[in-house]
Amino acid sequence: MINVIKKKGANPITKQVLHFIQWTRVSTVVETALAKKMARGGTYSVGEASGVMLDFPQFIIDELLNGNAVKVAGLGEFKLKVSAKADPDPEKVTTRGAQVSVLFEADDELKSRLQNEAEFKIVTTPTPEGQKDADSAETPTGNEGETTGDNTGTQTNEEASQQGGSDNQGGSDNGGGGNDEEGDQN
Repeated sequence: MINVIKKKGANPITKQVLHFIQWTRVSTVVETALAKKMARGGTYSVGEASGVMLDFPQFIIDELLNGNAVKVAGLGEFKLKVSAKADPDPEKVTTRGAQVSVLFEADDELKSRLQNEAEFKIVTTPTPEGQKDADSAETPTGNEGETTGDNTGTQTNEEASQQGGSDNQGGSDNGGGGNDEEGDQN
């Protein structure tokens, strides 16, 4: 179940008041909780699953530092973005001060499953952890009949009415997730 809250904001250009939904995080699931879930499947021990998950980020970092993108089937692709100060003179372009960031593009299978399997619950107030996400929501612009929020996808008003509401479904790279009964929380 994905918790969402109703938000209201004004389009900064048209000043039109818009209502939209915003994802609110329930909690953050840590690798130990995921390792326990994987171990229940019988293929891995909790220690093996936890070890793989703890080592996995270093392997991704190593490959990115070698100039490679990393694609994980069913999850997505990690890529680098490198930016530095631009200059009209090509001789003055340098790597000094270059900034590196990681881009993540979710796999089509992941996006499709989330879209098709998502169930929503409108809550009146976010949980304390979800408050951070809801507070950082951007006011939708409402351009061309679309509504957007920081952690919501976009959906035209026509699509919303065909689906019987305006449940924008989608996501961003802000992460988050649910938690099961046995999960460890941060």
